[in-house]
Amino acid sequence: MLKEEFEGYLLEAVPQKTPNGRWSAAVQIQKKNDPAGKEKTYFADDKIWYILEIEAAKESINLGKQLIQKNLAGF
Repeated sequence: MLKEEFEGYLLEAVPQKTPNGRWSAAVQIQKKNDPAGKEKTYFADDKIWYILEIEAAKESINLGKQLIQKNLAGF
């Protein structure tokens, strides 16, 4: 799936398939060069579902960027 580096973090889109067959956004965030290798997964709680997995993946990366910019990544 999609991966991207952003402001010292590694983002990986991990969209989740919903019971209705659509996709929701989720992102795994890891601090780059972290010796402990900690990573956290965040799920969009916006009740928006996507027909295509790639759409959800792109939104997952955007979610990760927003969390980092707002200092909500929890590292």
